[in-house]
Amino acid sequence: MCKVCHIDIKKHSTKQWRLHQQKLKCTFCGKNSLEHSVELWDTHQKAVPTNVKLGTVRKGFGPETLAKIVKWNTVIVNGKESPFHVEYIPVYMSCKICESAISSTEANLADVLDSNCFQCFADMTDQEYSWHSKPWWTINSGKYKE
Repeated sequence: MCKVCHIDIKKHSTKQWRLHQQKLKCTFCGKNSLEHSVELWDTHQKAVPTNVKLGTVRKGFGPETLAKIVKWNTVIVNGKESPFHVEYIPVYMSCKICESAISSTEANLADVLDSNCFQCFADMTDQEYSWHSKPWWTINSGKYKE
């Protein structure tokens, strides 16, 4: 059974089978395709803007995040452009309900949380949530250990 299209191996050509077994790198988070569910892969690919130059940027001590590169029209002075004419704008996923930017932990769990932030997901499922406590579903998943 193919992991990409869920069709029997016998229905693939050898070239198509090799192509489907390759590890693809997610543009949004940088992880391999095998580390994503199909829903998470689609969610991350929808968050990436199309037809723009992309790069990475690190804000403060945080992780490197995907950013779109915007070049501003600046005045040329003495034959030189200003060094501040390129801007890196971070690309974030947003919550479906409140439309605020979601954290990297929420983006990695977007398939489970249905692309919502922890607060909105807790409100939808009638659970209590405070921003400084770790939700039970992240503690029980084995990713976080205290």
